[in-house]
Amino acid sequence: MSINFGNSDQSSTSGSSSIKSNPMALYGGIAAVVIGGLGFFLIGGNSQSEVRNVSFSQGQEVVIENPNGGLSHITAGPGMMSASVSEEDREQSICTAQPGTRGKIEEVQVIDLLSYVKVTMTDGDCEGKSGWTTKTNIKIAG
Repeated sequence: MSINFGNSDQSSTSGSSSIKSNPMALYGGIAAVVIGGLGFFLIGGNSQSEVRNVSFSQGQEVVIENPNGGLSHITAGPGMMSASVSEEDREQSICTAQPGTRGKIEEVQVIDLLSYVKVTMTDGDCEGKSGWTTKTNIKIAG
């Protein structure tokens, strides 16, 4: 194998001219790097974002706990979660449960692929009240 250092200008211009004559090769290479990078970031994830599929049953004791932190909205019917403060929405609101509020499941219902749970509160500010919240806002009491 021999290396030619005498004519380095010719090798650099031939590489440059092949990219100029075939820009699709350059764009294809860039696309491959971008797609590979996206794949790396999408596949690698945080193990804390693991989704648990837990079955709930009637009469089971649960704890109200919003996974995002803060309060959990309890409504008169499933699927009535809303950020607006209109008069109609206020009429549908039963209470706002503090994290750690205990309750018992009355019913589970799925609407538009989202699971809702009807819970009767057994302590806290909402004690004695019954309403609906999303399945993600409850966990089995331990």
